[in-house]
Parts: sequence; C-alpha cells; structure tokens
Amino acid sequence: MKIERAGVIGGGIMGSGIAALFANQDIPVTLFDVDLDVAKASLEKLASATKLPQLTSPRRAKLITPASANDYVELLPACDAIVEVVPEVLSLKQKVFASVDAHRRTGSVVSTNTSGLSVAAMCEGRSPDFREHFLGTHYFFPVRYMPLVELIPGPETKPEVVAGYADFLRRSGKKPVIGRDTPNFIANRIGVYSMMKVMRLAEKYGLGIELVDLITGPPLGHPKTASYRLADMVGLDTLLHVTQNSYDNCPDDEVRDELEPPSLLRKLVEAGRLGQKSGAGFYKKVGKGKVLVLDPERFEYVPLSKPRAERLRVAKGYADVRERLRVVLSGGDDPVSAFARELVLATGAYALNRLGEVADDIRTIDDALRWGFGRELGPIEALDAIGLERAAAWMEDLRIPVPEPLRLAIASGGSFYRDDGRGGSAHFVPASRTYEAPPEDPRVLSLARLKATGHVVRENLNARLIDLGDGVLLCELDAKMVPSMNPVDGYILGMLERGHDLVESGRYRALVIGNEAPNFCAGANLKAVLELAKAGELDTIRAMIRKLQGLSQRGLHAPYPVVAAPHGMTLGGGLELALGAQVRVAHSELYCGLVEVGVGLVPAGGGCLRLLQLQAARRNRRGRPYGPMQNALAAFDLIGFGKVSSSAEDAAHKRLIARDDVIVAAKDELVRRAKEVALERLEGHEAIPALPVHLPGRAGYLVLEDTIEGMLRAGKITEHAARIARVQARILTGGPDANPAFPVAEEHVLSLEEEGFLELVQHPLTQERMAHMLKKGKPLFN
Repeated sequence: MKIERAGVIGGGIMGSGIAALFANQDIPVTLFDVDLDVAKASLEKLASATKLPQLTSPRRAKLITPASANDYVELLPACDAIVEVVPEVLSLKQKVFASVDAHRRTGSVVSTNTSGLSVAAMCEGRSPDFREHFLGTHYFFPVRYMPLVELIPGPETKPEVVAGYADFLRRSGKKPVIGRDTPNFIANRIGVYSMMKVMRLAEKYGLGIELVDLITGPPLGHPKTASYRLADMVGLDTLLHVTQNSYDNCPDDEVRDELEPPSLLRKLVEAGRLGQKSGAGFYKKVGKGKVLVLDPERFEYVPLSKPRAERLRVAKGYADVRERLRVVLSGGDDPVSAFARELVLATGAYALNRLGEVADDIRTIDDALRWGFGRELGPIEALDAIGLERAAAWMEDLRIPVPEPLRLAIASGGSFYRDDGRGGSAHFVPASRTYEAPPEDPRVLSLARLKATGHVVRENLNARLIDLGDGVLLCELDAKMVPSMNPVDGYILGMLERGHDLVESGRYRALVIGNEAPNFCAGANLKAVLELAKAGELDTIRAMIRKLQGLSQRGLHAPYPVVAAPHGMTLGGGLELALGAQVRVAHSELYCGLVEVGVGLVPAGGGCLRLLQLQAARRNRRGRPYGPMQNALAAFDLIGFGKVSSSAEDAAHKRLIARDDVIVAAKDELVRRAKEVALERLEGHEAIPALPVHLPGRAGYLVLEDTIEGMLRAGKITEHAARIARVQARILTGGPDANPAFPVAEEHVLSLEEEGFLELVQHPLTQERMAHMLKKGKPLFN
C-alpha cells in the first residue's frame, strides 16, 4: 500500500498523535477538525510538546496542514488514507463517515480509531467501495511510543486492504495485530478484565494501592506504571467507559460479573478525580515532587507509606522475567504471592477463553498484551513460565475452571510455545493439536535465528561475533547480567577487537556493531570503574580508556566498512562505540548522549573528539563552517549538561550523530539495513584520513571558565560541578597550548580526555556520584 498523503479527522490527543505518525514517515497530512482555529491549535500544541513529543522533530510539523470539516470537498480526494479520530460516540462517527463517503476518492482507505466500538456498525449504509476499504485501527497512547495497532476488518473489507495497511504500519515501526470485531477487541478486552481483577483481589487480600502497584509492576514483567498508576495515566473516566463497554456488550462472558466497574472507580469518576488529567485519582500530586495516595476506606489522600515485601525483594534479583515470576508466585499463603498467583492464573485463563472470539491464535493475544501494555510476557506466555501442569493445579485450587486449550496443551506437548529450532518459537494450535511458527519476514535479519543455525563465530560472557553472510561480520553486545543495558566492559572491547582482526585478516569484508536488545548500550560498566578507582588501580583504568579510544580510532579509520546500529538508550561509552564507526544506521527511537557528567566524569573513549569533529562539520546558512569557539561551545553545551536526544532525527540535528547517518523506523529491520549499508560502502571504499580539529585554546578556555564561575556564583552549580566543567572546558578548547590558527591532532584531544577522566575518577565527590547512580539509578548533584 502506497500512501502519499493522509488525512486525519479529529485533532485531539490521539488524532494529533496519528497525524504525527504519518509526518514522521515523510507523508504529508491534512489534520481536519470542527473548524480551522481548533485544528491550528492542535497543530501548535503538537509542534511545541516537550514531554513525550509525538513528532520525531518539531520541523516535522511543516508536513501537517490544518483544515476544517468544510474543506472535505476540496482536500479529502487527495488523501490515500483517511483516519477518523472523533470522540467514541457511534452516531457521531457514522455522521462523519457519511460526509467522508461523499467526498473521498474511490479506492482510498478509511479507518476508524476506536478502542472498542463495532466496526460493522460504523460502516452501515456506506457505499460498497467505502465498505471494501474500511477497517478499524486501534492505536495506543502515546501513539509514537506504544508499538501496538489493532487492525479490525469490517464484514466486507478486502483482505489486500488489511494486508497493505499492516505492511505500512510495520514499515512505520508499529506492531500490528489482526483482531475480530468484538467489544474492546483484544488488548483492552483482556487488559480491562485484568485491571478489574486487580481491584477485586486487592480488596480480597487486604492489600493497599501502593503495595498492589509494587506487585503488578516489574515483578510480574509489567511496566513500573503497574495498575493504579496506569489507570491514573489512562484517565479513570476512560477506564470506566472501556470497562462499561465490556460489561454491557459481553452478556455471554463466562465471568461477566467481574467486568462490572467497581464502586470505587465509579465514585472517583463521579467526584471528578480522573487521574493525571485532573490532578487526582488513585494518587494525587501536591506541590513539587510530593505525591499522596488514596485511602479507599476514608476516600481521602494520605502520605505514601512506601511498603516493602520480602518476596518482591528476592524476585528483584532475577533478570529473567520467567524466574522472577516464579519467585513471586511461589510464596505459599503469603498475601503478596497469593494475590499475584490468582491474578496471573485468572488472567491467563480469561485470555485462553477468548481464543477464537477476539483473535485467531494465542500468539496474537500475547503479542497484543505485550505490545499494548509494555509487558515482558503475554498472559498465556506467563502460564508457560509457571509450567502448565502446575498452573492447572493452582487453578483448580482457586476454583478457576481450567480452559480446554490448557488441557489440550498439557496432553500434546506440555507448553503453549516451543523452540522452532531456528531461533524462534512455534505456538500451540488447539484445533489441530499441532505447533505453528509464523512465516519469516524477508525484511528482518534475525540474530536469534542466525545464532540458532550455527552462524556464531566466537563468543564470550558479554559479546559475540556473528556471520551475517556476504562477508559481513557483526559484533553483538549482549551482557548476560544486564542484557537490557549492555554496559561496555573488557569482554565487549575484546570481542570488538577480535572482530576487527578477522576483517583485517581477509576472512570478512565489513564489520557491523549492533544487537537486538531493548537498548544498544547504556554506557560503561560503572561498578567496575568505581571499584578500580577506590582500589587505586589507575593503570588498569588507563588501559581501559586507551583500549576504547584505540578501537574508536580503528573503526573510524579502517580500510573496510564499519557500521554501528544504535537504538534506544545509547549513552556515554555506548555512544562512543557508535561514533567509532564510519556511519550509523540508527533506529528512529534513539536516545543518545554523552552523559558522564551525571557520575562526575568526562567522556574519555573518543567522545569529546568525535563531538568536536561533528560540530566542525556544521555549516551556517551561507554554507560556511562555524569557528573553533562556536564548535567548542556547542560541544560543551551537549556534554556539560549531559543532553540526550529525543530521537535519531534530534540526535542528527544536535550533531550527536552525523547528518547523513541512516535512520530506520522499524527496529526489526535495523540489522539487515546496517548490513546493506556496509555492503554498499565496499565499492570504492577508502579509509577516512585523520581529522584534526581547530580549537580555541587558552582564550576559549577563559571564556568558558568565566561562564562556569558565573553559574557557580549564582548558585546554579556546585563547586564539584564547576570542577568537572573546568576539566571538560580544558579538553574541548584543546588545552593551554592549542592555537585556533592551527588544527589539533586527534591524538592530542584523546590524551586530554584520558588526563581529565583520571583526574576526576580519583575524586571522592565523583566516587559519591558513581555510587549514588549505582544504588539509586539517578544522578547526585553534590
């Protein structure tokens, strides 16, 4: 499906987010609303958002044109795709579609963004072409960051329309699933049941709101928003509406009574306590940073009690979500375990009973709950983690009827998912009592599949080399203890060095650095650096610095292509690894920066040098380069304040990566695209020569020092922060011997990085910052 222009009807939170989705893919969008002023206001709000921005860059707003409903006749015929996003009132949607049908171009695709209204009812009375090109598209908030989109075909929707729209969404970085036209579709139907179950079980087991949120967050593989915080974020009025929709329109549900909204939820909505949108819900913010929690019995807000539970403390020590889940659920009569056990089992049973009603297979159900609610495991996958026979026995103890698909899975293989032998999984099909694996996507080069099929060349504890084929070798960052962060350590550096050796030997032609983890690399192994610093092992730290610097130089100036594929958090040493490649193929959701200041240090793996080189490549409006002082100031602003990009596009604009780096919307396609870029660079490849930089020297340092002193006198920074800033200024201005008339060699800047890092890492206040980050996960400004 080719979409060259889109139209979005309704400029509210969801409508503007969907308009941004198109704009982020370089697709012009017309944003329609009741009148032009309302549409303009929506666009202005979208373009100026700084918290969870929907646009990957404010400049994308230029692709969105505001319009009113009066402009349908002129502007709708140009739209290849039209998305209706008006309030969830069936009669209003039907009225909008009557007007759209009268003005749309034949063959254009029309969709409704609804969280659960009947798709069939919406297209009643519309033209045959409209009905054939109509479907439901349920996006999740916030649109840019939540991957799930539920596609709901109407009774006459052409299969190629559904397939084409799904393909467009995948290329845009979304994760589509195809559901059935039933109340609340897949994710909300099961998610709402789970939320109502949480509230009822909290009362049954006598657990408070805070403790329930502790249990139903990461210990169960759910986000930190857990249950009550998630309800406040969604909006309690929205939750009540969706819950009521399930209760009213699912008369044959086997547990319909459990879908009825609890009295406490109704009471909160009636009182206007709608969650974050009204300032109070299950939690209430009062003043700066202070939060109160609802006491349900008194219906008043009280200070947080910050409860603890031993079972959750033990579970926190397990990185693997399946092990964590088993620990939480296996606590016998402990109220925390009993609550969690009944919640997980009841939700799993409910999900299995929806098979064939809301979706065709168990994988679609699990995918919808993982992608729609940010969970590590779907509700059926969770039963596999427990063990099916154990899950069935526990269900019987709790008088939860054991679903027939569960009995069949126990009899047929003992699990709902099994290894397909090629790095993926096959899911159980109850009707045939067989296992089916999804078809391979030719656009995806799966590292898991390559590893399972004998393509690993070498590996150690935290990294491995994988043969991507066609003479391209990949160095995968895969830290076993912290796989979500992949901190740089000796294992990773050693494997990267070995990768370069293999390419230089002629066994391979190009090198890619990447992985399939949640994040590329969140920085250096801070714990190891702190332990070495406290032990006075400065020579060991120096050796680590020189190793990282040497690999950065080796990658940038290699006589063969070196490509990095950063994504997610790419911070500190992680960004230095990526900048040590000649080009980057970055996922659009790239949050990168040199953030060492937060732990009292400076970048020392080539990061300062690379940022200076990237700033030197900038040009003003007349096409002329900026001067040494301007480049040093720009780098100082990025490093000194630890700025992090909000997207890959933002990173390129800030020059945290290069302007001509490749940006990919679909994360699954990142490795394949990085391989392609490496192969494209083979023909006529020449090593990049050394790139000396002009730096302002002592005069520039004095300018920065004056700024630092001014901030110190004004109380904006501490004395230690000023100390760090002075070291940073010395590096970025080239030291006292630098002369802006003569370029400084790369090696000189690298030596200044090393000197500055070693000076600061010994300081007790820097060590305090490092220890605080390791313990609390946030910076200390001492």
